Amino acid sequence: MNRPVIDEQRKRKRELGLIHMAKAHLQLSQADYEHVLREVTGKTSAAGLDAAGRDKLLRHFKAKGFKVRIKAGGMSWGDPQRRKLRAMWYMLAEAGAVDRPANGTACDAAIEAWAKRQLNGTPLGPLDALRFANGEQLRKLIEEMKRWGQRVKADIA
Repeated sequence: MNRPVIDEQRKRKRELGLIHMAKAHLQLSQADYEHVLREVTGKTSAAGLDAAGRDKLLRHFKAKGFKVRIKAGGMSWGDPQRRKLRAMWYMLAEAGAVDRPANGTACDAAIEAWAKRQLNGTPLGPLDALRFANGEQLRKLIEEMKRWGQRVKADIA
């Protein structure tokens, strides 16, 4: 399989997971969920939705109050690329380019907000949450942060 097919499969799986999270978050019974699914998309199963249908359903759920939340432990920052982003963010804070985060959770939230702005509207986006970022997206973010560091004379390697 080529990369675009694999990426599309991952995106579909992630979106279906979000749809089911929304169902639970909004406390929809199976009957209510199926009714909403039919009303919004005309389909009887989320698995049968194409990308546009999944997007339409997720937008509907978000309009009804569904929010993607990070688990209590926060994002997994064990990945070297994510750790690098966090270290670079603190270097930008030392250079005065960003406010120094109060704690790791605040730092993660600031990086995620920045990352979404960087990737949405690009061929690599959109990005719903940093934990869903693939290697290519993380590489782009690191390179963008390096350029930002150079512009503000931050000590980013």
